[in-house]
Amino acid sequence: MNKADVELVVITVKSGIEEALSLKVYKNGTLARRGSGGLPGVKISGMSLNAGPGFFLGVMNSVSQQVLDSPVNYEEEITKTALEYQVSFYGQSSNGDQGERAEWTQSVTLRFFMDEGTMYRNQLLGFVDGLAIEAMKLTDSWYFDLVMLALEGKRSSVLPEHTIVSNFKNEDEAEAAFQAYFQQVNKKQLPEFVKDKVFTDPQGLQYKLLLQMDDQSLTYTFEPAGVV
Repeated sequence: MNKADVELVVITVKSGIEEALSLKVYKNGTLARRGSGGLPGVKISGMSLNAGPGFFLGVMNSVSQQVLDSPVNYEEEITKTALEYQVSFYGQSSNGDQGERAEWTQSVTLRFFMDEGTMYRNQLLGFVDGLAIEAMKLTDSWYFDLVMLALEGKRSSVLPEHTIVSNFKNEDEAEAAFQAYFQQVNKKQLPEFVKDKVFTDPQGLQYKLLLQMDDQSLTYTFEPAGVV
């Protein structure tokens, strides 16, 4: 598969049956993500259309033609907990769609299914792990906006108009997602995630998000934009 033909990158990280990360980055600007790469999995998922080409270009900057020429499907015996790292590349749609409904005719997958504590080492495993980390960094600010939309019902001013986000069944599920996300997010990056953003509620009222952080705790509040 030629690098120029790639139109979708899918990255997944799992521990046992729990998904730590699911990330789809499309050349056409569609972006979808669930999770922050750690456990327990952050059960907040969402998708934006027209998120821009920068995410796809940023991910593909780390992908060489040599990687695309080296598919892998490595599996080993599981005695403890299975760890799975996978990245797949897709291209050449046969039905004219380059989004979720595309029927891809070309694909390359690098998959590593390993036992927890494995001694297995492989250069391409390092690549897949590194690509997952880089892709998360590229999409972290956008994912923060998804989290705020899911938890607080307030939409960031930079979130693409055509964005959907998962709903919670109850307050316990929302609280679990809140705890999981803020345990895993790099708190030093949060000020950048909220910088110059305005958040709008369903009634059209606008707010600034204010953070209060120290080494032990994190709290945030929404203040009317005209007051801050």
